[in-house]
Amino acid sequence: MKLASIINVWADCACLLPHCIKNHLQFCDGVIVVWSQHSNHWEKNDAVLEYILANGHDSRVEFIQLEPMRGQKPLFNETRKRNHGIDIAGEKGFTHFLIADADEFYVAEDVIEEKKRFDNPSLNGLVCGSFVFVKSPLYWTDTYTRVAFIQKVTKDVSVGNFKGFPFAYHGKTAFIDPSRRISHTKGIEFSEIMMHHMSYIRKNIDLKIENSSANLRRSKKVIYAELRDAKPGYFSKLYHQRLEECENFFNIQL
Repeated sequence: MKLASIINVWADCACLLPHCIKNHLQFCDGVIVVWSQHSNHWEKNDAVLEYILANGHDSRVEFIQLEPMRGQKPLFNETRKRNHGIDIAGEKGFTHFLIADADEFYVAEDVIEEKKRFDNPSLNGLVCGSFVFVKSPLYWTDTYTRVAFIQKVTKDVSVGNFKGFPFAYHGKTAFIDPSRRISHTKGIEFSEIMMHHMSYIRKNIDLKIENSSANLRRSKKVIYAELRDAKPGYFSKLYHQRLEECENFFNIQL
């Protein structure tokens, strides 16, 4: 197996990018960072460019600039960026990939163990669950969101709103982001591993809210209330579960 991590990032998450790259290099052979100066809502910010100019010297990490297409919906542009990364992974000879945003982390030992499952040649990919973190890397809860985890590079593999991707739905309820469903329809298994999503861990949460592809502006008041009041035992209005305290698994300091 030659595994690539394909990380999408814009300025709002530049603060987490070095932590994410360091984490993914523990279990991936290479990292492909697909970045842009403009958000999907066309706000310009040079934070990622500044990081690249100061730190972009690791031969295992490649930075690919791909600007969103103006006038297109955020879902279109997010899907386009992920597919561009997959194409590059295939061109560079990677046999497997995982897609992520720069606020997504994994326990390296767990991933290394799960990679062994791909000794089975009929396995095309894995899907896993996720934890979400609110306000602090020390406050978390689990969530119903599932993630397309390690996937095999096959002919014409891509991501998009593939409703036939296993584990994407339960009944009419969607569990996997429509920009992250893989074109595979067979050979997909569930993994007990968990993705750790630093969804509301930012230096500048306003950038995330105002430029999110998911249009978080609609729930701005709820998000700010969460960030003000979050603590262990707090009932999250966003995730309908109580937050618990945990250790700082990835040593994130912002």
